[in-house]
Amino acid sequence: MVGDFAVGKTSLTQKFVNNVFSDKYLTTVGVKIDTADVSDTKLVVWDVAGRDALSPINAAYLAGAAGIVLVGDGTRPETIKSFAEIWQTVSGKLGDVPVVVALNKRDVDGWEVTDDLLQTSIQSSWAVFETSAKDGSNVPELFAALVDRINC
Repeated sequence: MVGDFAVGKTSLTQKFVNNVFSDKYLTTVGVKIDTADVSDTKLVVWDVAGRDALSPINAAYLAGAAGIVLVGDGTRPETIKSFAEIWQTVSGKLGDVPVVVALNKRDVDGWEVTDDLLQTSIQSSWAVFETSAKDGSNVPELFAALVDRINC
């Protein structure tokens, strides 16, 4: 799980793994690790601390990852525009791994995802899901798609 600060990486992980959601924001320091079973696959989810201009993603946390969930906040387009820079870090460390994209906070007013934004920020090979960690919309589908792409 990679993306900018406060896009919902931890909330998506907790919704998927434990079926819980909290409105309280807690900054992830370093990485949080959870596991879940998806079909016949044990998925180990690394929730990596958010990225900003002062703290880039620590590439050491990416070592050995079989796939990536890129998370952006649909109410903050800049978090989606940052995917190119994040992908440069990820692909530099891992090569061409499977990617699924969570455009999170679909349930929140102020949705600003446009076709133009998607065309300039999303690679055509990436599966894209509009998600809500709060109500669970598309969260199981997001992780199932990641596992499917990893197991291909």
